[in-house]
Parts: sequence; structure tokens; C-alpha cells
Amino acid sequence: MSRTPGQEMGAARRPARGVLLAGLALAAVLSGPASAQGRDPAARCDVKIAEPTLGQALAALSRQCGAPLLYPYDLALTRGVSPVSGRYTVDEALRVMLRGLPLTGEQTASGTITVSRSDSIGEKNMYRAGSWMAGASALALVFGGGQAQAAEEAPTTVEELIVTATKRAEPLQKVPLSISAVSGEQLSDRGVESFADLARTVPGVVQTGNASFAKFAVRGIQTSNTTSSPGEQKAVAVYMDDLPLTSFSILTPEIRPYDISRVEVLRGPQGTLFGSGTLTGAVRFITNKPDAGGFDASLDVDLGDTQGGGARGRYNGMINLPIVEDELAVRLVGYYRDEGGYISNDVRGEKNVDSTRGWGARGGLRWTPNELFSATLTATYDKNEIGDASAFDPAAGFRKATSRIPFEADIELTSVNAVLAYDLGWADLSSSTTFARADTAWQLDVDTVLAPLVQFYFGEQIVTDSFVEDVRLVSKGGERLDWVVGAFYLDQKSDFLDVTLASQSYLSAMGIGGLPATLNRFSPGGDYARDIRKRKNYEAALYGEGTYNFTDTLSLTGGLRITNYEYSDRALDGYNATTNFLTAVFTGGNQAIDLTPTPAAYLSTGRKTKTTGKVSLNWRPTSDATLYALASQGFRRGHPNGGSSLNGGKSAVDPSDPTIVPAAAEADSLWNYELGAKTSWLNGRLIANVAAYYIPWGPMQVSLVRQSDSAPFVGNIGKAVSQGVEVELRARPTHGLDLGLNLTLQDAKVTSVNATEALISGAVDGARLASPNFQAQGFARYTWELAGGDEAYVQAAAQHVGSYPNSFPNTPGVGTPSPNFFKVPSYENLDLAAGWSRGNLKLVAYGENVLNNDTYVGINASGSATSRYSILRPRTLGVRVGWKY
Repeated sequence: MSRTPGQEMGAARRPARGVLLAGLALAAVLSGPASAQGRDPAARCDVKIAEPTLGQALAALSRQCGAPLLYPYDLALTRGVSPVSGRYTVDEALRVMLRGLPLTGEQTASGTITVSRSDSIGEKNMYRAGSWMAGASALALVFGGGQAQAAEEAPTTVEELIVTATKRAEPLQKVPLSISAVSGEQLSDRGVESFADLARTVPGVVQTGNASFAKFAVRGIQTSNTTSSPGEQKAVAVYMDDLPLTSFSILTPEIRPYDISRVEVLRGPQGTLFGSGTLTGAVRFITNKPDAGGFDASLDVDLGDTQGGGARGRYNGMINLPIVEDELAVRLVGYYRDEGGYISNDVRGEKNVDSTRGWGARGGLRWTPNELFSATLTATYDKNEIGDASAFDPAAGFRKATSRIPFEADIELTSVNAVLAYDLGWADLSSSTTFARADTAWQLDVDTVLAPLVQFYFGEQIVTDSFVEDVRLVSKGGERLDWVVGAFYLDQKSDFLDVTLASQSYLSAMGIGGLPATLNRFSPGGDYARDIRKRKNYEAALYGEGTYNFTDTLSLTGGLRITNYEYSDRALDGYNATTNFLTAVFTGGNQAIDLTPTPAAYLSTGRKTKTTGKVSLNWRPTSDATLYALASQGFRRGHPNGGSSLNGGKSAVDPSDPTIVPAAAEADSLWNYELGAKTSWLNGRLIANVAAYYIPWGPMQVSLVRQSDSAPFVGNIGKAVSQGVEVELRARPTHGLDLGLNLTLQDAKVTSVNATEALISGAVDGARLASPNFQAQGFARYTWELAGGDEAYVQAAAQHVGSYPNSFPNTPGVGTPSPNFFKVPSYENLDLAAGWSRGNLKLVAYGENVLNNDTYVGINASGSATSRYSILRPRTLGVRVGWKY
């Protein structure tokens, strides 16, 4: 390595300064903790380091291991330090921390931690001794506990989160995957409260559906924006810690992101580490755990009002209480939501029908009796009540719904999770065990089927008990081979009740009797069809990933998961008197209905085994760049179609309907081929990430609807390809200014479909999938200090979502253009906020959808109801008040 003239002069004068440098080194040793004297190099200490820069990380290592520190200060701002967590010797910790950096480190015989550049023996020796300025700066770090100030203020850098998407803690920029991570503080600052809010903050992701009926679509893999009823696996899994929420039913409990450590959005298949149901990605909500290190508490209130709608009230609280210092702690979280609606229903004479209420609590107990073992117990309860869908019928007027009964829903989730973790020295062993019960119910006015003569109301209730176990062993990292191995087990049992009913007033007016009182919990009436079923969902898997590090900069990762699964559906006592009911209606009523029992039936995917793989080549040419080429696979299990497949799969309303519902849909899988770059520029002031992907998909497992009776089912059709580019930019150009921009360009369309598949689905060759070709999200935030230590900020966040089709273009079962096919128009959204804080208090004034954009953002493709157009929540203004201890 060539030297500058200044470096040559320093080398020439080194002998003359030897005594001074020796004195500095001795001072560094003596300034450290007394326990460092004569330290055993084989001694281990508890290390937990996740600091983004070398100076901060070394200062933390010095404190945690009780050793003095000496290194050249010009390295202090070096980024790309690997996180360390576990019990290590100082030398072992340094090897992990400095992996991929052109640096070496060791603990000297005197116990001093030293770091130097590894590209020159001469410079290595020079930096061990240090120049006057380097030594003084290093000593300042020791004396100041790692908080010393440089002569110049350190450049401001973009915050980098630590994520666990690969089952080990790593800086986000070093993970060779497409991941977006948002901290709990950022969620609060941006007002993220729902799945829809979250989707608008990350590239390559859209969210369709209303409230808990919503689903995520990643990288264009979505054929309809309608959520089907049979409860098939979604293409994107949602997790709360280790509990897969999307495995329950059509309804997915919406996690309220309060006291959340972070949310990780993993784009692309995650079939190796997360298994089935992660066909195109996963969304992980990571909760905060109890901390025995100190007392914490917070209270937050959010009050707002929606233009032309109801008021908003959100109330949150948290307390973290150490019981035994550094050993035992409890953490309690509670929240309540009351969101006023903005849709009116003149048919029922009601306003703001789509109001929602929700409340819940989370309690955690964490025990860390020593440095090697920890046990965490977490219990969660969440309840959400949806008054009606936030959808309307434009023919009746803007924001006017016409349904005769509300699209009402209740979602209740109770879960208990126990995590045991043990440091084996050479690896970390952990076990996560979860018991959960989800109790969900909803109803729908199917008012387009034979309306207005016949009432078709549909109700569904599902109670699901789940047991989830995940055991894994994770290597310490920093070795030639880093690895993760694990075993996963899921056992779910669900009681399903589906009913088709008419209101009691309608039955009385028609003089129709003989129908039992409805089992639907929301609206009184009589059931003319009942489908009572028990469903079981079983999945067991062995998985592993290994990364072989050829050099400090080049590595190869391979992963494999072997999954054994079965989904079964057993029909119990039920009946279907739909034909008899229709006959009575069209012959003038005034008769009793004969109930026709449905035969017992058993449907199953059968016991199947699926192997999914992953391989990636990763190159870190510098500490500020990670380049990768990735191929990863994901899959969804098959799914029985239950009651829709009765009667030989034919419609009871119109037996001539050519759509025959299969007993079960087959599993589907896909491969994602991806090239990506994660880079940091300008000393960490700018982060620029880009990923390009190509995804062939088929045969596709898709949600379909039989035209004659609006019966939902799952089928397999054709092939499609999605390809695109995602860009993430984060910048902090000056102190106090944060900027961000996300861009997504993609092309997702059907590439092959035969005549039969086209008839039952409405698809055609070349049809676009139900996802926009272009999305953009941006934000800007400026923070400044006021007199007396106060702080203030202003913030703006904007999104553009391009137009996309809501379904395939033709009418299923007919083949002609569908009257329910629409292109959802492109739309924009703008949110503004201004905040002030002093000490533990903060106050924020905000506006959501401040331009009051009322463009359609969703058009339900099923056509089962006339109220199926949705918009952004109208302009909502409010204030947030928070206190944190």
C-alpha cells in the first residue's frame, strides 16, 4: 500500500517518539478497569453489540469485557460492523465484529483491545502504537466510556436496523435479501396503524381488502383483489413473533403496532426458513420483550376527526417493571381503538356504519438467571369488531352503501408463547412454543344474487386452536461456515359453520316456515343452508441454511426445507334446502320448507411432502456494499373446497353453470430469481438499495367464484410471469434532515391459459395480474433543536399507486367480458405532521389524506354485493400526545 508524504514522515520520526508512545500505551492500559490487568485471553464475557459504527462497537466491547481500548480514531466512523450476541473471548468477538472489513483486532498480553488495518504490516504496527493524535483520541474514548467527541462533529448517518430475518441478528444492509424494516419509533412517527398504512411505506407491496379481510400482495403475485371465503393459504404470511396469523381463516387479526420493536417485510419467497404460506414473502411483527435492566413506561393518546365521518380515539399504555434487577422483569401493554366510520347506509337509515372498535393486552415475563439462559413467557389478547365494510355503491351516491345487513365481523385472538434460549458456547439453541385460539365471525349480504326477490345472506363462524413449535440451533457466526438448522411443527384444528339465511321479516312476509333459527350471531333469521365442518391443518418441517465464507468478502448460501403437510376437511351434520327455498319463493310462498340433509364427506389434500430450496452468491467488495444473486423457492399447500364442492361441484342455483368446483385445489410453488445491491455512500449519509427479479408462476392456485351462486372456491389455472425492479433510497444529507424514496416498476401478466381454465376463471393470455405496474413512496422529515433542549420536527409522506385490474377480464363460466371487471385507477396520498417534544413529553399534530383524495382505491371483483367500491379514509386531522419514562 502506498503512503502519503505525511505517513512517511511519521514513520521516520517513530523511533524518536517511542518513549512518548509507550507512555500513551501504558496510560491506555492503566486507564482501563482494574480487572483488565493480567486478563486471561481465554476468558469469556457476555457480549451484546449492535452499534452501527466501529467506534461505538469497540467502546461497547470495552465496557462489556472490562478491557482498555487503543486504536486509530480515523477508523471510528467505519460502518459495516457485524453484530455480536453471546458469550465470547475478546478475540472471538473481534473476529465476528470485523468480518468483511479490512481490519484486524486482538487483545494484547496486557489486556488492551487493539484494532488496525490489515492491508499493511507496517501500518498495523504503527496503529498499534499510534500517533499522538490517534492515541489521544483512543484514550478519550476509554475515559469517556465511548462517548468522546471528535474535533469535528461526526457526520450524520442513516439509522440502520438490526434484523433477524435469517434467524440471526444482522445489520439490515448486510443481509443478502430484499427486506424493508421499520422500527417501532418510526411506526409511531409515521402514524402506521394498519396493514394498509404499512404497505404504503415499503416498495413492491400492495394491500387489498378492508380491515381484517385485507391481504398483502408482493411483487405482483395476485390475480384478484377479492378475498375468498374457503380460508386458503395467502401468498404472504403475517407473523406476530413466531405465530403465523394468516393460517387462521379468511380473517387475519390486525396487529396494533404499539410497543413493537420493528416490522420486517421480506419480499420474495421465504420457503426455506419460514415454510408454506410464504409464496411471495412474509411480514414479521417483532414485539418488545421485558427488560430487567430498568423501569420503562409510556402512555399515548391519539384523537382525530374524519371529514364527513366519525371521530377517532386511540389509547395505548406500556409499563416495564424489573422484579429482580438484571434477572427478572415483567412488561405489560394495553390498547383501545375506536375508529368512527365514514360510510352511510340509507337503506338501513344509519350513518358511519363502518366504525370499528378494538382492544387488547399483551403481558410478558422474562427470566435471565445467568448469562447463558433466558426464558420469556408472553400472553396476548386482541379483540376487533368491524361494524361494516368501508365500501359503497356509487349508484346510490358517494359514500352510500345499499346492503340490507352490515358486512359485520368479530375477530378475537388469544395466544400464549414461551421462548427458551440457551448459549451453548459454540451455538445458540432456542425453542418457541405457542398456543393460540382465534375466534372469528362475519356476515355478508349477497345482494346481487337473484335480487331483489330473494334474500341471500351469508354468515361464517370459525374457531381455530393452534399449536406451533419452532426449535432451532444457530451458529455463533464469523467462522468459515455459518449455519442455521431447525424443526417446525404446526397443528391446527378448526370448527367451521357456514350458513345461508333469510331475515325473519322476509320469511314472515312470504309465509315461509320450517327453517331453524339462524346460527349466525349477528342478524336474526332462518337458515336454509348449513354447512358444519371440522378442518385440520398439519405441517412439520426440517430446515437449514448454511453460508460458506470463501473469503471475508465472498460467500455462498444454500438452504433447504423439507415439509410434510396435510389439510383435511370433514363435513358433519348439515343441510342444504336452497332449491326448496327458491321453489317456495317463486311459487308464492305460504309453505314450509323441507330440509335436505347433506351427506357426511371427507376431503383432504392427502399427506404430501414438499422440498423447497434457496441458493445465493454474496459479494461484499467494500464494507459499504453487499451484492448478491439469489434463487429462492416458495409454496402454498393444497386446499379442499368444502361445501362449494358438494353436489358434484355443481351449482344448486343453476345446475347448468359450467363451473365445476373441484374437491380440492393443488398446491402451487414458484421460483424467484433476483439480483440485488445494498450500498452505503457518503460515510453512511445515503443508503441506496436496488433489486431486480424474475418470477415464473404456474400452475397458479387462485381464488375463484362460481358465477350462478357466488360460491367461492380455490382452483388451479395457467401460468404467469412477474418481473420488475425495486429501489429504496434513504438519506440524511444534513443534521436533522431525513429523506426517503421507494420506487417499484413491474410487469406481471398471464402467459398461458387453456380454454377450460379461461372459461372457469375469466383469464386470457396476456391479462395483467391484479397489481400496479408502478408505485412510489417518499417522505421527508426535518428535526431541529429549540431553546432549553426542546425538539421540533415537520414531516411529509406521499404515495403514488398506479392503476391495476381488479380481476381477470371475462365473466367466469360465461367467457364474455365481465361487468365486474374494472381497472382500479391510480391514486395519490399525502400525510403531514408536525411535532414537539420536551424531555419525556411529545405532542404531534397530523393530517392524513390531507388533499382529501376520493379516487377509488379498490373495487371488489366478486360482484357478490353492490357496495364494493372503496376509497382512502377521507381527510383526517388529529393530535397525538405521548409520555415516556
